[in-house]
Amino acid sequence: MPGGVLVDAPLAGTLAAIDADDEWVSWRLVPGRPDEDWVRCADVDAAFVTAWERAAAAHQAAEHRRSDPRAAAAHVLGWYAELPGTVGGRLFAAARRVPRVDAGSLAFRQHPAESWADGVVLLDDRFWCLPGDAAADHPSATVVASEEELSALLRRQVRAHADAFLRWYRPGARLARRNLLGAFVDGLDCGVWHGEDPGPAGRAAVQAAASRVLPGGTPEFAEASTL
Repeated sequence: MPGGVLVDAPLAGTLAAIDADDEWVSWRLVPGRPDEDWVRCADVDAAFVTAWERAAAAHQAAEHRRSDPRAAAAHVLGWYAELPGTVGGRLFAAARRVPRVDAGSLAFRQHPAESWADGVVLLDDRFWCLPGDAAADHPSATVVASEEELSALLRRQVRAHADAFLRWYRPGARLARRNLLGAFVDGLDCGVWHGEDPGPAGRAAVQAAASRVLPGGTPEFAEASTL
C-alpha cells in the first residue's frame, strides 16, 4: 500500500468508503508520488504498453492455451481507459464529488500475475462539489452550482485524458477505431455503477446518476449511458 495517505482530506473518507465495499480494487488518496510498486498514468508510454500487452498475452496463453494479439491489446486498453472514468464516476455517484483525473493525478498498481489494475490512487486531493457538500468550505474544494455543471466537468476531464492518451497510443494489434474512445466512455459509464447490484431502489439511483454523467449528445461524448 502506498504511504502518506491524506486521512484528513475530504476525498480520503469518500475513497475509504468505496474501498471498504470493493474486494477487487483498492482505492486511496496519496499526496505527490506513490511508492515504486505503483505506476503514474503520466509515466505510461509506448514501451510500457508493449510490456503490458506481452504480460497479458502470457497470462492468456497460460490460462487458455492460446492468445490473440487483439485480446492482449484490448486487455490493456480496457484497463487503462477504465481508470479516469471509474474513479471519477464512483466519486460522483457516491458523494457528488469530482476529482482531478488527468494523467498526472492518477496512479495504479498491477496485479502481479494477471496485470489488471488492482489498485488506484489519486495523487491530488482537490475536487469539485455542490454547494450543499459538507466539505464545500474545505481548501481543496471548488464549488459548482449544479449537478449538470459537475457532470460536465467530469466528462471534460475524462475526454481530455482520453485525447492525451490516444494521441500517442498504438496497440500491438489493430483495434476498431470506435473501440478506442469507446473504452473511455465505457469506463465512465461503468464507473458510476462499479460494485455489487444495489437492488431495485439503488439501481434506479445509479441509472439516474449515469444518465446525468452521460446524457448523450454532449461535446465530449455522443453516446448516452447504457446502464
